[in-house]
Amino acid sequence: MYEAIIDTLQLLATPTGILYIVAGSILGVVLGAIPGLSGGTATILILPMTYRMDPSLALALFMGLYVGSTSGGCIGSILLGIPGTSSSIVTTWDGYEFTKKGDPVRPLSAAVICNFFGTVPSLILAMILCPYLSKWAVKLGPWEYFALCYCAIAMVIGLAKGNIVKGLASCGLGLLAACVGSAPLCGTMRFTFDSMYLISGLNIVNLMMGMFAGRTMLMEYTRGSKQSSASAIKVKGFKFPGKDLLDNIGNMIRSFIMGAFIGFLPGLGANTSTVLAYANEKNLAKNKEEWGHGAIGGVIAPETANNAGIGGAMIPMIALGIPGNGVMTIFMTAMTVHGIEAGPLLLKNNPGIVYMLYTAAIVSAIIILVFEIIGMPLFPALLKCPYHFLYPAIIIICILGSYISGGNLFSVGVALATCALGVFMEYFKVPQMPFILSFILCGLLEKNFRSGMNMASNGLWSFFTKPFACIFILVGTGTLIWNVVGPFVKAKIAAKKAA
Repeated sequence: MYEAIIDTLQLLATPTGILYIVAGSILGVVLGAIPGLSGGTATILILPMTYRMDPSLALALFMGLYVGSTSGGCIGSILLGIPGTSSSIVTTWDGYEFTKKGDPVRPLSAAVICNFFGTVPSLILAMILCPYLSKWAVKLGPWEYFALCYCAIAMVIGLAKGNIVKGLASCGLGLLAACVGSAPLCGTMRFTFDSMYLISGLNIVNLMMGMFAGRTMLMEYTRGSKQSSASAIKVKGFKFPGKDLLDNIGNMIRSFIMGAFIGFLPGLGANTSTVLAYANEKNLAKNKEEWGHGAIGGVIAPETANNAGIGGAMIPMIALGIPGNGVMTIFMTAMTVHGIEAGPLLLKNNPGIVYMLYTAAIVSAIIILVFEIIGMPLFPALLKCPYHFLYPAIIIICILGSYISGGNLFSVGVALATCALGVFMEYFKVPQMPFILSFILCGLLEKNFRSGMNMASNGLWSFFTKPFACIFILVGTGTLIWNVVGPFVKAKIAAKKAA
């Protein structure tokens, strides 16, 4: 392990490596700060430009974007009350209150330190746990892998707020899209309509270009995103929040544990961990009445949990080949494009790539900490980006990237079709995460299901005779059932208490 880390540091210490990691980190912070953009969008846009790059350096660039955007989301939340990323929504509840009172430096300084505190220990934890989880995962058979994929998809479907049917519909569309092309094991052609362009299936890069980048830009434009009033906000230099950190040590530790654990669970991600961390700390706080009106603990809890999910989400991606959150789904796409397959054999076959990810993320966290400390007075300038120039440029980049990835206009058509599908899903409040995760995992899901059935002596029952497979299937099924029955149970309990 130590030799691999030293090798990756030597690669990152080259002029090219330094340029990529610094550019990725700073660009990630900038895009994370601007409402409507994110590191995931930037990864999709830049991906076609990295085909000829060294895979290690390309992944280091993407890791810098990921860590930077995760850390930069708090800037818009605190200065404008508009979260830069969805995971920074909770930070607005208390962070923006400080800005309205004329003191944005205090929450920004606390958020910067908590971002670093959440990121680096979570990555060290992932570095320690991944080898053990990979050794266990190598021993799993097709039954356990099918159950893992099923559980991951079921948990994401269960998070479809308000309507479980829409989550199932999104999952079904993802599975249908993934079935285009040749079937695993037997190679039978499906849904190709005699088109040579569909023989190898739908290109994941084109799908991501339309579903994420194109859809996001169109929806933000139609919502009428206006230029922010950040120019009126004055931010002085960084001020180390020593007293705030000492008073909230327990808050930081509890939020870190919650963020790392929830980040490990597929599909939950930072959105869930920040809300739970905030709610937990508010319940434990002595000054509950201040929360929501400018409590520094309300900034520390979500920002620590938010970044702790970085290491947590990397564990299932590297050890099991299952993305921990939406950004990791995009990251797995980037790895696949560069010929790297995530999963239990990754650490054995390509240890240099794995430790490159860890090392690049830690180096990025350090670069981001220094950049945010030195550049804090420039934060309001990051939010003055002219959207009427930015969004059309990104749409053009999406079209060019789709053409580059496929080398034909059919790829552009796929991107435009998935963009329209994404807008349709957004309009009807159909969640997109089940679609993407189902598309990514469908190959693994189908391959292991068919392999398990071929090797089984008693049909479907074999999936329940394997302890781990049975547990994962029951957990996934239980999640779906609870999300259907749970609201009725909670309503009855609330009615009894009210009576």
